[in-house]
Amino acid sequence: MPPRRKKNKISEWVLGFFSSKDEIHYMPDGPQRHAGPGGFFNNAQQLTVNNSTMTAVQGNQYHYTTTYVHGDGNLTTHIMKLLSDHIILGAAHDDSARVPPPRCHPGTRVSLISRITAWFNDEQLQELLLWITGPAGVGKSAIVQTFAEYLVESKLLGASVFCSRPNKRNNPHRIFVTITYQLATRITAYREFLVERLSLDPQLLNRDMTTQFNTFIVEPFVEKKIGAGGKRWGILLDGLDELEGEDSQCEIIQLISTFTLEHSDAPLVWIISSRPESHISNTFDDNQVRRSCWSEYIPIDSTEACEDVDRFLRSSFKMIRKKYRHCVPSDWPSNTDFLSVTAAASGLFVYAEVVMQFIRDPDYADPVSRLKVLLSIIDRSHAVPIKEKPFVHLDALYQEILSSIPSALWPMAKQILAFTIHWDQIEITRFPLTWWRIVGTLRGMSILLGMTPNRIYASFNKCRSTLKLPDWKVAHKARLMFLHASFADYLRDSSRSGNFYVGSMADVEADVMLSLLEIWNKCSGDDIATTSVESTWHQYCSKLDGKSPPRAIAKFHSKLFHDSIYCLGPLAYRVLEQPTESRTYSQLRQVHMRKLCYFFKVKDLLDFVHQVMNVSTDSCDVELLRQTELGDLTFQHFDWKDMSPAYAYYGKKGEFSKSQIWTLRRPRTRADLESFVSELESLQERSPKLKVIIFGGVPQGRVAVFLRPLAGESPDSYDSMPYVIPYLK
Repeated sequence: MPPRRKKNKISEWVLGFFSSKDEIHYMPDGPQRHAGPGGFFNNAQQLTVNNSTMTAVQGNQYHYTTTYVHGDGNLTTHIMKLLSDHIILGAAHDDSARVPPPRCHPGTRVSLISRITAWFNDEQLQELLLWITGPAGVGKSAIVQTFAEYLVESKLLGASVFCSRPNKRNNPHRIFVTITYQLATRITAYREFLVERLSLDPQLLNRDMTTQFNTFIVEPFVEKKIGAGGKRWGILLDGLDELEGEDSQCEIIQLISTFTLEHSDAPLVWIISSRPESHISNTFDDNQVRRSCWSEYIPIDSTEACEDVDRFLRSSFKMIRKKYRHCVPSDWPSNTDFLSVTAAASGLFVYAEVVMQFIRDPDYADPVSRLKVLLSIIDRSHAVPIKEKPFVHLDALYQEILSSIPSALWPMAKQILAFTIHWDQIEITRFPLTWWRIVGTLRGMSILLGMTPNRIYASFNKCRSTLKLPDWKVAHKARLMFLHASFADYLRDSSRSGNFYVGSMADVEADVMLSLLEIWNKCSGDDIATTSVESTWHQYCSKLDGKSPPRAIAKFHSKLFHDSIYCLGPLAYRVLEQPTESRTYSQLRQVHMRKLCYFFKVKDLLDFVHQVMNVSTDSCDVELLRQTELGDLTFQHFDWKDMSPAYAYYGKKGEFSKSQIWTLRRPRTRADLESFVSELESLQERSPKLKVIIFGGVPQGRVAVFLRPLAGESPDSYDSMPYVIPYLK
């Protein structure tokens, strides 16, 4: 199929920067309003924007000939905004999305933090990369967070990125842009370098990781010598193993280790933390990487870890006694009970943290009773953590927490948990990114799964020691979040979670397909006019709330509707891969394809036609999809108000560009429809044998899909016009 012709976000920014409010002068060619294909301009020209003067470059060559006379700093502001649009949101050590962040409890991890501090401050430091590693739950993130706060106090923090798979901070291609953005907020000379570099080539933010690293790290700190001879800046990357893709994780290690080995005088010191996954360990064990790296392994049950967990638990129990002093005895808990908890923790910090959240759960406000429940869980597990099963007590606690969900609500809660866990993988593989971002919010999941907010909050009311639920007022832009990655690990591992296993990514994809098709069929049934489908959708969404939505929520519902249309076209094609007896296939048979295609925009039409034309009709239900020829079609009795025919053509010039783009043509008047039908009849006379796919299980809702070849090309070529028209017998 032809490449997508979507708007490029960076191009939008470029055009947006030169808006009508700016004073623009091009010399010598006079006023213009478009950028050349290689950068901002094609020829050497001078541009004045709000008191900032820039000299553009010749042709497509990116030389450092750009000069600035800073006025109000508008260009810098726009460059920083451009950068911020490409970072991993919520990943910084002090971001509100991580409140409260995991940090070392006072008096714990003292010797380890001291070793890291001494290493960082060593003036003769040779190894500029530290790898902090250890099993899940030992407190690696807390250690990195604590050291980040130390660097902030010392004014030595360059950047901090805390990755999280369950909370969707795991895009590897945004790692170095995120680091770049934070460095730019702290180092003036580096920020000026970026303004100059990105003004010449904003597309650098879309390059591969190696190009980004060379441009944003090697070039400024090695070639430009920014910060040379000054203080060192610490760059912290926590949870490398949380990033998407093992190859990307290894590439990041290789880039950083090679940089520290070859450029030991650069003012950057790196700290990476991760679990000791085999591919990561093998990369760090490489001879070259090992020469540039120092490592700290944090075991679960070391003497230091057990002592630190003991301190944390004692301090936490003391705070609970103070908060509940009117109902908690001063000698609570007993020494025996306390030792039972510390023995179960066995140096595992994540267990100690979940335990204390479980005991002080404000929904119960009864820490004494909660401790008794915890002790019974420990007694029932009848096991001491061993290397093969270090999470036995943690798993028992998670099982108890999930058991608090009413059995009638568990199927719904399971779907939400599964959606949240597999969200990042699904958006990459199957569904359009913009749609999945909306559906990934708590309100989006509520609509997709047909759940009222009351039932959602009732499901997770007793799970607040492991989950963070956003308030419903902001649920259209906020997601369910895991307080601990270990809880997501438990739910996705059937050997640990048993009956609470939430299922695989394939299971979630099937649920998404089924749910979306069910909603569409409810809102576009036979008794609903095509022009009423969108309003019916809004009624469905509002019904879940039980009241008319405010403007922001209505806008959310509208965006979800149009993005769902974008999703339903490719989805219909994918369902054809499902077994014909599946529930999803049954729902596809009920889709009124004319009504769906009525709402298609050009990108929807392009995807839908090219994908359907590539389907093999041999294994499909002939009542749903079959092949015929253009000569067998009739074009009379089309109704342009119902589902008018449509096609996409390539060639119209854009407003800001001389390049060609795909455009949708759909008749909107009776005269236009007559002209359209005349063109179809002419095409039918010339190419009666042209391949056509009839798609749709509803007899009155089927569409005919075909590709019209141009200039004698085959129907599969780039120069083909996709058509979707009503199928009339």
